[in-house]
Amino acid sequence: MKGRTLEELVEALRREGLVTRAPQESVSVTGVSADSRSIAPANVFFAVRGTASDGHEYVADAVARGAAAVVVERATGAAVPEVIVVDGRRAARIAGQAWYRRPADELIMIGVTGTNGKTTTTALIRHLLNAGGAAGSIGTLGAMDGTGQPVPSTAGALTTPGPIDLQATLAEFVGRGTSHVAMEASSHSLDQGRLDGLCFRAAVFTNVSRDHLDYHHSMEEYLAAKLRLSSYLGLEGIEVVNLDDPAWQALPLSSRRVTFGRVAGEADVLSRAQRLDATGSRFQLTGRFGAAWVELPLLGEFNISNALAAAACALSLGKPLAEVVDRLSDAPPIPGRMEVLTKHPGTVIRDYAHTPDALARALEALRPLTAGRLAVLFGCGGDRDPGKRPMMGRVAARLADLSIVTSDNPRTEDPDRIIDDIERGMGGVAHRRFTDRTEAIRTIVQE
Repeated sequence: MKGRTLEELVEALRREGLVTRAPQESVSVTGVSADSRSIAPANVFFAVRGTASDGHEYVADAVARGAAAVVVERATGAAVPEVIVVDGRRAARIAGQAWYRRPADELIMIGVTGTNGKTTTTALIRHLLNAGGAAGSIGTLGAMDGTGQPVPSTAGALTTPGPIDLQATLAEFVGRGTSHVAMEASSHSLDQGRLDGLCFRAAVFTNVSRDHLDYHHSMEEYLAAKLRLSSYLGLEGIEVVNLDDPAWQALPLSSRRVTFGRVAGEADVLSRAQRLDATGSRFQLTGRFGAAWVELPLLGEFNISNALAAAACALSLGKPLAEVVDRLSDAPPIPGRMEVLTKHPGTVIRDYAHTPDALARALEALRPLTAGRLAVLFGCGGDRDPGKRPMMGRVAARLADLSIVTSDNPRTEDPDRIIDDIERGMGGVAHRRFTDRTEAIRTIVQE
């Protein structure tokens, strides 16, 4: 946008049929935001209704911070010009694209969805496509450019940024000379349309297991949200699908599909003769793109699946097999994903494992590498799917020698009640509980 005025923003919204009322006065604009906390003088604030809060509640705060105008779905009586629209979330997306001049159009976008493995797969895709230093990633660990430097973002704890934050981050990537961006696509973001307006060259589908049922209410709704990623593919878009997970059979058939798997022998990219140890794994990557041996420095059999997903994506985008194999063999550790913190006096590993399936896979991967006791410290977040709490307790009781249950971001809930829920799945198996996470960590390290 050249003039940087409210009128130009309103015109962009009018073209989409969103505006029901707009002010007549001329207003200079310095930026756009849907977060009142990040409002700077002469910014435009977009009030977006969310699942936990309503942006209209923060209009006064935005004005107090210097907002020059607000975009709302209903009149609020703000002391600045109000633009009234039929859909605040969509208006924020359109305005973000207009303000930042549609940066995604200058990037090759790759989306990754699934319950587990999104973060590792996204990081590996960035690594595989980054031989020239021009690939970036967006996800749970933030935004990272090809040099390994963080890209400024106001997305906070969101796996997938909101519509304006996402456009700002993509514009920063363009400014840094980035060519490819791999990003995690959470079920929330897909359900809320945060990715609307983007066109992906590849969509990667990892796996599906129980998660976020506090939001989606059923596994059918949860899966339907994940499947929406395929609708963002362009005419030349490629589906990269885990053939080991039958859930993805619900995806529409595509002539530009590339499959991967550890079990499915008919996959386009698969592993053979795998061997796992305390340094990672060794396996033959084979299939329609050729065959080569991979030395993967990431722990766990499930990381072979993540590596296959990333390899299938890179190969389908034209990367040669030899380069993909070389890059996999020097893959960096992923923070908080089977990350070895120390090996003395005992090995301490940090892993995200926030679902029953992920916790089971992590413990099963570590059991053959354990000479002594396998101890696990875990918890469950508050204000999130309570049904998975006893399931995670059951997994820990079955697979670990020592289980310590503690608090993990209780949010508005009583942490002791969350621990009680977890313990209901542990039966009579001996374990320990600590509401104080620091004390829990100290205990497991000492024991």
